[in-house]
Amino acid sequence: MDHYLRFVNGVQALRRRVSALDIGLGGALGVAADPLPHQIATVRRVLEDTHIRHLISDEVGLGKTVQALMIVNALRWQNPGHRTLVVTPDNLLSQWQEECWIRGHVMPAIAGAVGDGTQVELSPVTLARPRDLMTRPGQEARTIIADPAVFDLLIVDEPQTMQREAMQAISQASDEFRQVLVLSATPRLGDPAWRELILRMIEPEAAALARMEGRNVADVLQGREEAAIATLNGSDNPEDWTRGFKQSGAARRIIRNGRSDWSEYLPQRRNHQVRLQPLTFERMRHEIATMVLEGADPAQGIQGPAWTASRALQRSARAARTVLAELAARGEALGQLAEAARVKSLEDPGDSRLEALLDILSEQWCRDEDRAFIIVCGDNPTIDMLRAALPRYFPFLADGISVLRRPAATDVEGVTNLREIQETLAPLLSGENRLLLVGDWVQAGLNLHHVARGVIFFSLPWEIDGIDQLIGRVDRLGPAGDRKGSRRVVDIWRILIEGSQEAAIADTVAALGVFDAPLPPLSLSKLAELQTVLGRAAIRRKAAPALGALTENGTGMPSRFNGADPFTQRQASADFDLWRSKTCPAPAMLSELSHPRETPIRGEERAIGAWLKSIAASGDFDISNRRDKVDAYGFRTIWYHGVGDRGRTIESPFPLPGVSGENWMSGHVPFIYRRSDISTPPRKNVFTDDGERSGDGERSGRPLRFFDHGAELHDAMVAGYAAAFLNSFGTAKPVVQTSVRLPEGHPAREVGLQVVISVAQLDSCPDGLLPPLWTPEAKELLEAAPTDPQKRALSADRHSLHILFRALQRKIRIAAPARLIRVGARKTRDGWQDLTEEEADLCLKPITSSTNNALARGRTPLVALERHEVVNVVRSRQVAAISSLVEQYRASVLDIIPHELADFTHQMSAHFQAEIRNRELALERRRQMPPEAGPVELWRGQVAALERSLAMARLNFSEATNFLQELVGGNLCFGEIQPCTALMALIADE
Repeated sequence: MDHYLRFVNGVQALRRRVSALDIGLGGALGVAADPLPHQIATVRRVLEDTHIRHLISDEVGLGKTVQALMIVNALRWQNPGHRTLVVTPDNLLSQWQEECWIRGHVMPAIAGAVGDGTQVELSPVTLARPRDLMTRPGQEARTIIADPAVFDLLIVDEPQTMQREAMQAISQASDEFRQVLVLSATPRLGDPAWRELILRMIEPEAAALARMEGRNVADVLQGREEAAIATLNGSDNPEDWTRGFKQSGAARRIIRNGRSDWSEYLPQRRNHQVRLQPLTFERMRHEIATMVLEGADPAQGIQGPAWTASRALQRSARAARTVLAELAARGEALGQLAEAARVKSLEDPGDSRLEALLDILSEQWCRDEDRAFIIVCGDNPTIDMLRAALPRYFPFLADGISVLRRPAATDVEGVTNLREIQETLAPLLSGENRLLLVGDWVQAGLNLHHVARGVIFFSLPWEIDGIDQLIGRVDRLGPAGDRKGSRRVVDIWRILIEGSQEAAIADTVAALGVFDAPLPPLSLSKLAELQTVLGRAAIRRKAAPALGALTENGTGMPSRFNGADPFTQRQASADFDLWRSKTCPAPAMLSELSHPRETPIRGEERAIGAWLKSIAASGDFDISNRRDKVDAYGFRTIWYHGVGDRGRTIESPFPLPGVSGENWMSGHVPFIYRRSDISTPPRKNVFTDDGERSGDGERSGRPLRFFDHGAELHDAMVAGYAAAFLNSFGTAKPVVQTSVRLPEGHPAREVGLQVVISVAQLDSCPDGLLPPLWTPEAKELLEAAPTDPQKRALSADRHSLHILFRALQRKIRIAAPARLIRVGARKTRDGWQDLTEEEADLCLKPITSSTNNALARGRTPLVALERHEVVNVVRSRQVAAISSLVEQYRASVLDIIPHELADFTHQMSAHFQAEIRNRELALERRRQMPPEAGPVELWRGQVAALERSLAMARLNFSEATNFLQELVGGNLCFGEIQPCTALMALIADE
């Protein structure tokens, strides 16, 4: 064994832990994504709060799913036993499955999947559809139970797309969950019914009080704000108002980021308008549509036969003929005009918009022959027309057009449907197809920005939110390379015929600014009002006058504390700049030259690359570069040495998860670690060998992992090397002595002939400091409960308290990041003299900065380099020096902890006071309602259960307060420090 490289790899394992707690934001930023300012701000805000019960309501395309995965990754990193239940609409289930694996390091279980029962029990993330949680008459039992005893975190994605019945059940189930995240760009907070469902999930104490008093949650929150403002007593101190917002603000747990705040990081929309004079029969159709809409009242909605017919008359001749035939059968003036228009369309099947479309495509393909476009057609007949017509002008489109039609609502299985959509998109993603034809519909959550950066509205939806959704499928956060100041552009064309109903709608929508930016949060009444405006514009065939752009960008939740919200765009930008200024925790072993504007993420990636090279050089594992057997995509593999006839026969220091040492096929794991290596779209599998086959003999890919915090492979490497480090070099063992041959150009050649280096990791709040789940007082209350349901309720209280301690741990770790302490000494004629930290780091850097990146290597000396008693004296001195540095850092932490925990303390107190008040109220009401009939013993048992519940809440409050006070007072900090030491003889390799 090369003790030098084993020591170095152990140091790097500790460095990775420190990195996770520092620039990795508690492991959150280990997901396979480059974080943007608003994402870091949101994740930090959620993780630092006393309770994770938040609505993330960012505008479309700002990465809500990625933010949720960052939070999940941090919670799993902090507590490997953490489990999440994601409830998502049918059409987003497959997308969540892919994102969890590609970015979040987890292969999730799917509720109800055949043979998936074991996986549901073991997987850290389980995906479910709303109907999986429901029980309906005449149907089978629910597929899965939203059980807070099983799952810690409940994520509800796009609740506004779910049926009200399902959302009511989910909202009710959320009451007992310890953590809840709701994701929705349009949460309908302006609608009282939907607002109640959302607020119940994120403000459970207020919701419980509202139910007991027969009020709505919004009223309770308003009363809470009024009481908090009264306690301010007219204060104009911003800190008082900020504390009031965090403690009592109605919108304190509602997070919304708008695209206008972060436009410099997002694609830029470029609008193109093509206006055409109508052909004769097109003008006739517009006149007919006017007659059809005569007497229609858009205030009643723009659905129904008249509106459907008018839409069809705006589109292709093929789409209009059926409507014209139906109208012709009515007779009278309308029927005669309809018949004349139908005959005219048969005589001259031309389409003025088709010519404009051909011009657009021809011009764009002359500039970039590989560019792909999405064409919004409106309906299936228009899709069929374009699918047949376009290849006549562009022969290469004969087999190069993909089609995405609206599914039939009666026979669509959401998961199957989305998979079919993905199959449709595959030729576009591979570059085989150039066009995607869609109707006036597209699923929320479907990402099309990988497919195209241009949308052509051949026909325009008549619903304002439909237009917004279609553009939003393309105008989304791009790959990791698209960052601040990028020039990525989304082109939007609208082809309009003068005098048409559709042109009037387009002009009205343009005046509202919908083509320029996503819709802000709108109440149902506001949305209905806008649809009425569009309908009247269509009837008049003129744009609505005097309209201004929709610019609202609030949370949609009225609050008197909104002005005191400290989570501003300016603060997020400042925090992001501060994060970007951070460097990797040393020693990072960076083997490549850095760049002036390098982000911490990129620095971390380079450090990982250097560590992997050191691991490979040590002989512990074999790490190689490989290419996909199908498309030559590059990735890496790690496997054991000595498998079969390949490699050297040596023993690895620890086992890899999910890897067998039987042969190469079962013993290697494909992975990537650079975000720039993530393909577009991201891939889940790679083909590493021509012989890979599935059970049925089909060619089968191997899962591609991402190597970073939270990934099973990465964390196993960190844990394995950290354990081996402590076992081999800890204070319980004699100091290991090793000779180190330094290659030419190695920076440690001038440090000294012999050095002793000690390293220790410093965590400001390790797990060992957290109080136990059960104290004697809590156990006594539990044992007094006579029934299992009562015991479960009391156990849930204790688990909630422990979740609160975990939140406090995150708060402290973010405020006082972990550190890696290195101390060293060199042997001189005058004895052992201290090294600087930078000199010690040079000795722990096996890779030179030369172009060939040569590595230093160690070997066991034939005789001891120094007497053990001498080395032990040096180690003792270094351990004392480490203890002194720990005390210095402890003192600095104690200076900042009280300020950092002030808001946390007030929020925690407010939570427990509200919880205790609710339980006191429930107990008092039950005491005052003795049974008029029936056994008195049952009533007494209920009262006793409520008394124990109240006692547990008070006990939890007391224990949480005591723990906080001990932290602030400095009685708890850092825990046990475990230094590791090695003696190295540095030998220049000539």
